[in-house]
Amino acid sequence: MSFAKKMIGLVAGVALVATPVAMAVAPAQAAPAAKATGTTLISFKKEYAGIIKLIKPIPPAEFIGSRISFPVTGVTGKTITHSGGLEIGGVPATDPVIVVNSKKKTATISLTVGGNLTPLFYAEHFKVKAGGGKATVWQGDLHLTKDETLVGLLNQLIPGGSLTPGLGLGQIRVTYRVN
Repeated sequence: MSFAKKMIGLVAGVALVATPVAMAVAPAQAAPAAKATGTTLISFKKEYAGIIKLIKPIPPAEFIGSRISFPVTGVTGKTITHSGGLEIGGVPATDPVIVVNSKKKTATISLTVGGNLTPLFYAEHFKVKAGGGKATVWQGDLHLTKDETLVGLLNQLIPGGSLTPGLGLGQIRVTYRVN
């Protein structure tokens, strides 16, 4: 069995353990999302330039230097959906979903891996920088998941991987307008 298939199988198992996140996303996805336009921009710290070169964007996501951009496709309550994704070591992770907890000023960023919505990142200090008017802007610090199993799998996909749970990766900024 290829390593990519093993990764997808293991992520599927981990996704079952991540039921609270999946349940938090599921109700929001049940209601039709309001069509939205905008962009989520992830700006990686400069020290991760070598790792970034090993990740391929899945269109319509795209790299712009050390940043990756995902188009916003919908908003329902505090859930923001996207299109595009990342390919890490031949394993696709697509259609990012951000679930915001505005009281705690955090967010969970999950991507679909092997058919399962998998929480790969989280944001801290995630709050509205601008709102009302024409667009809403959320911004915060991006971190790798705290799940040790997932981080271990990511390290196997990235040659010389030295990622650690909760690692600060950079900044995340979501700008959207509901149509």
